[in-house]
Amino acid sequence: MRTATTFKREIEINRPVEKVWETIADFGNISHENPAVVESFVTSAQKQGVGATRHSDFTRINAAAEEKVVAWEEGQSVKTEAYALRRMPGIASMAMEFSVREKGDHAILTGTMEYSMKNPLYDLVNQLVIKHRNEKLFDRIMAGHKKYIETGDIVYEKTPLDLEAVAKLH
Repeated sequence: MRTATTFKREIEINRPVEKVWETIADFGNISHENPAVVESFVTSAQKQGVGATRHSDFTRINAAAEEKVVAWEEGQSVKTEAYALRRMPGIASMAMEFSVREKGDHAILTGTMEYSMKNPLYDLVNQLVIKHRNEKLFDRIMAGHKKYIETGDIVYEKTPLDLEAVAKLH
């Protein structure tokens, strides 16, 4: 079993919990708030909840992923796992989880990214290069959620984002 790399972040979003959940629950439109995703869409008849699936095309190296919802707590959290990856060398598995909680009239979005590599050589490459890039990417994903939820502006790869607002928990 490979060792997983995990990042955990939080960001305060100046919108009510319900608005943040509405965005997170819009499973097929992750491309609206994720600067690394060019296009995304639901691929299953089921649009939300455990078992829903989506396709995501990424901005880098023509990569893509097929993902499925593996955990769903209505109004609180969603966890997805990639079950097929294209042009993501060395990555054996990848999962993301987002949860939202109330803080006064605002919301706190917590996100976790976890992935593992295919073999010891890729573990080394991960430690030298990939981990740092993915950590920066996940900070941008969290800041992208904030930008999209607060402004309604779709986030793109080059969209300026408030990375200082992202709190690193792990």
